[in-house]
Amino acid sequence: MPKRRYPVAKFAAWAIGLIVIVSPVLFVSREEPVDVTAMRITRGHVEQTVTAIASGSVVPRLDAMVASELMGTVVELPYEEGERVEEGAILVALNHADLDARVALAEANLRVGTSRLEQTRLAAKIYEEVTAARVSQTQAQLELARVDFDRIKSLSEKRAVSQSDLDKTELALRVAQETYSTALANQRENLVRQEEVRSAESGMEQLEAALTVARATRDKAFVRAPFAGIVAKVLPEVGEAVAMGMPLVQLVQERDCYVEAPFDEANAAEIQVGQKARINIDAYRGVDFPGEVTFISPVVHLNADLSRTLTLKLRILEGAEKFTPGMSADVTVLVDEKEGALFVPSESLIRQRFVYIIRGGRAVRTEVVPGVGNWNTREITAGLNEGDSIVTSVSLKELKDGVKVKVVDDLELR
Repeated sequence: MPKRRYPVAKFAAWAIGLIVIVSPVLFVSREEPVDVTAMRITRGHVEQTVTAIASGSVVPRLDAMVASELMGTVVELPYEEGERVEEGAILVALNHADLDARVALAEANLRVGTSRLEQTRLAAKIYEEVTAARVSQTQAQLELARVDFDRIKSLSEKRAVSQSDLDKTELALRVAQETYSTALANQRENLVRQEEVRSAESGMEQLEAALTVARATRDKAFVRAPFAGIVAKVLPEVGEAVAMGMPLVQLVQERDCYVEAPFDEANAAEIQVGQKARINIDAYRGVDFPGEVTFISPVVHLNADLSRTLTLKLRILEGAEKFTPGMSADVTVLVDEKEGALFVPSESLIRQRFVYIIRGGRAVRTEVVPGVGNWNTREITAGLNEGDSIVTSVSLKELKDGVKVKVVDDLELR
């Protein structure tokens, strides 16, 4: 049987039709999926936080530059830098020989004054006793003279005695009266003696005050620690002359430190005293130390770079012994938190409004409503359901709405 032959034109048309029918299938089958990382939506703890715009500092509760109240020459420096001292310990001793002499002179003057006061008191007491005895004696003599005068006068009226006897008794009575009056006058001089005692007592008060001043001045030659702490810096050397008010020793109280940190003024409405905080220091990387906001600056500070910040002070609730004054500290304040909230990684949000949900092997751009959150996680109040799988590597330029995706554990291992 002869072979059937097909015209060339007819065969070509058939081939072209076949290509047209098959080509969409071939195109679809060649679509390469985009490798992405993903996670399944769950519920958990979500926090709204505010972070300081720069590292804060660990500040001692007390930090003093202890100065001298006198001019003088340093003769002793009992403590070295880094040593701990108790309140009242001598940090610097100045030359005090002349001050010691002034104290000794004041003490001697006080002893002399004490002796004079005792003499004055003794003299006043003796004079008081003598005048009292004199008054008593003259009073008795006066009474006797009056009795004699009355007796002689009675006899004179009866003409039993002469006029001469009456005159003698009358004279004796007048003398007794004058003597008694003199004794009373002398007794009033006791008031003068008592005033002399009070004057001597006032003199003693002056001498005691002078001694107190001398001792206080000498004590200023010893620069003492106003509180217990660590000697951070010793500025003078032995033999060096120092002036009044010159800082000599830096003393810090290391046991009761707090953290001070700057926050953007835009966060002023969110931050409140009493809020919890996390504090991190370089010496203990990865460790969160709990803190609490204790102070918010009442004014906004304008910085050299024209930024405006609020200064916060925070109490260290745990691990305060690990903080050293002067350390840098990163501070994050917890302004809100929720338990059992539906949340996503913050990096999976696009402009805080969209995410990519994986459905049927493809990325579906979905609008969501975010809630509280921070740089790590963000609550989603609408648009997602628990169990949804979302793309976390949203920065891939190949990622678009509807694109086919393949979930991998790590993009860097591709």
